[in-house]
Amino acid sequence: MRRIYYLLLSGVVFSLTAGWYLASGRPASVLAEQHKRSLSVPPLTPQQQAEGEFQQLQQKIEQSPQDSVLWAQLGEYYLFNDNFADAQVAYQRALALRGANAELYSALATVLYYQAGQRITPQVESNIEQALTLDKDEVSALMLLAADAFMHTEYAKAITLWQRLLDSQSPRVNRPQLIEAVNMAKLLLHQQ
Repeated sequence: MRRIYYLLLSGVVFSLTAGWYLASGRPASVLAEQHKRSLSVPPLTPQQQAEGEFQQLQQKIEQSPQDSVLWAQLGEYYLFNDNFADAQVAYQRALALRGANAELYSALATVLYYQAGQRITPQVESNIEQALTLDKDEVSALMLLAADAFMHTEYAKAITLWQRLLDSQSPRVNRPQLIEAVNMAKLLLHQQ
């Protein structure tokens, strides 16, 4: 008998609670919010964001085709997407518009380096030399030379180049990462 009493009491409490909830208007607002969420645009994926940024960059270049900075940004976009042929064209266009520039020569050298299967060809070397003539401590040029030396087990050369970068005090240098690279090269040098 007590069991039936508790069941009836539970039913009454549930009915009162449900009635109060329905009367509060809350279910309608919950349904409205769910409907609103179902209509909202889902967040963009990183690829979609990059494509949107790429389209915006193309539009800016169409509006200002003589802007070397935009062409350099386009080259960077292509480089990071492993589209070396288009990156090369974009960087060459930026150089043609801006004139001699150490960072652009280094960027072009990087593109050519990867295009050549991570080899320093005469064309890569020429662009590095032009960059270093304009700025003896050009970060990207020295990083490319150091990375290539490290990859070819020329650890002493890599250490010298990385130390040169550390000594330059350039804000473009990731000091902790470079110190770690120097330490790794020293370890490998002692194991040879």
